[in-house]
Amino acid sequence: ICYMVFYFFFFKQKTAYEMLRSLVGSEMCIRDRLIVDLMGKAAPVGERRMIAFRADTDALNMTELNDDLEYKSKNANVAHMCGHDGHVTCLLGGASLILEQLDKIPSNKGVRLLFQPAEERYGGAPVMIKEGCLDGIDEVYGFHNWPTFQIGKLLVKEGPVMSEVTVIDFKIIGQGGHGSEPERARDPLQPAIDIHVAFRDYVKGYKQKGIQFACTLPVLKSGQIYNVIPDYVEMSGTLRTFDNKFTKEFVEGLESLAKGICQKYNCELQHNFNTVYPAIINRKAEADHIKRLAQEFFGVEKTLSDPLPFYASEDFSYYLIEKPGAFFFLGSGKQDNDGMLHNPRFNFNDELIESASKFWLRVVEDRLDVKLN
Repeated sequence: ICYMVFYFFFFKQKTAYEMLRSLVGSEMCIRDRLIVDLMGKAAPVGERRMIAFRADTDALNMTELNDDLEYKSKNANVAHMCGHDGHVTCLLGGASLILEQLDKIPSNKGVRLLFQPAEERYGGAPVMIKEGCLDGIDEVYGFHNWPTFQIGKLLVKEGPVMSEVTVIDFKIIGQGGHGSEPERARDPLQPAIDIHVAFRDYVKGYKQKGIQFACTLPVLKSGQIYNVIPDYVEMSGTLRTFDNKFTKEFVEGLESLAKGICQKYNCELQHNFNTVYPAIINRKAEADHIKRLAQEFFGVEKTLSDPLPFYASEDFSYYLIEKPGAFFFLGSGKQDNDGMLHNPRFNFNDELIESASKFWLRVVEDRLDVKLN
């Protein structure tokens, strides 16, 4: 079910909508096909309270190489190599447990399930927020499976847990020409090479100051044929930080460095720095709630903060800009260091489903202050 069914959240929202209907029943509030409110049925107690749980639903634009699996993706260049189908399954598992006990939850308290598309590239979170998915929400929580940690481990901390990512694009424009007369051209490849060499020293300088960040420029595109000097060279990469002020300082310095080198070779620099997702910054109170619950559920020794923060990025950050909450990580490996996300042979470990579903129930019990089985 984890792979074969929830592929539909990426392409066929109508099918997913009908699946949710069959799970929660027509009397529940399902809005916009991807938002589900589960409200209690007991007599109201105290003030109204609503918490939200989010699961991302989209696949990656890559081809799965798990040829031995019967549930391997049937679609070229579309595959769940990050485990979002597993996240959906775990949230639906938690929802099924909640549904069994709605009569124990006051009618003025509830849980909103956010099934969010487009996390990987397009930023589905801010779109859903703009459409009102957090209206009336007091706290919001989400998690990501993490196969480099064994099942039964939970990672959480206050403050940054995932990075802000900025895409760096450089276009170095010279003047192309015939390879037999290089003196008549302005070869843009030489400044590109110099920029890359200087870039490494630039990064090293900041690393020596103890600043946490990662920056690479792995893409360099130049030329199409062996006897033609190209008109331009393209370079691109990413900067990952946990402090937006540092991001601005770093890219301003990198721009100045690249411009200076281009001017030396009488070439023009065009640049673009696009911050795609902000860093995920956990609120202290909500991170402490998850830590406390994890220590009770998984054990103190299996509730970790090291090696957070991770340099990967996630658009859950937008929810935490708007509302108190926390993002945490559940080990999904059969052992520590058991493969990586975004690998063409990644296979979500279904053994995580039961414990993750039950942990969602524990969060409901604690944050809504109700006693559930």
